[in-house]
Amino acid sequence: MYKITTFSDMGKEKVEKGLKGLPFKKLKTSFEWRADQHIFQIVPFANQPQYGQKGYRAYFNGDVDGGIYLFDTSLGWCNPNVTGVEYTLTHEGYTQTEWRKELRKRPSFKTIDAKGMFKKGNVMIVLVGDQVHLQIRGKCLKLIDCLREIEIIKGELLPNEFNLFSFVEDGVAI
Repeated sequence: MYKITTFSDMGKEKVEKGLKGLPFKKLKTSFEWRADQHIFQIVPFANQPQYGQKGYRAYFNGDVDGGIYLFDTSLGWCNPNVTGVEYTLTHEGYTQTEWRKELRKRPSFKTIDAKGMFKKGNVMIVLVGDQVHLQIRGKCLKLIDCLREIEIIKGELLPNEFNLFSFVEDGVAI
């Protein structure tokens, strides 16, 4: 699931008013938009300052293009300042040790800490338990560039296997 950390001058009440025309459901501590198996959720920080910028986290599990569209539609109007973009990657059967071995044998990944911190480009790769966290942090990030960079590394670590002849095997004629 992707996680975007952002700050804005708009408070929770103004954000709630801005989401009224969209199919968001207001929950106890968040605003949620569900469609099919996908979710886009906006969670205001629990302790917001009275003055200054307010913090929000947006979570989504769809594709990058859909996430960018939903972020722009729901929060783009309040001039958000993106400070963090993350993705949590899991793969059934991969333990932290196996992930560490896999990342160490790739020359394009720089080892930061032998216990499980690597870097490629702007993306930090952090092993936490059996999960891999892909992270980009900064003061004022461009969301689309960060999501694309994370998507590339995600594709390197877990490539989608596509077999041109799998359609014939499933009985679908082209």
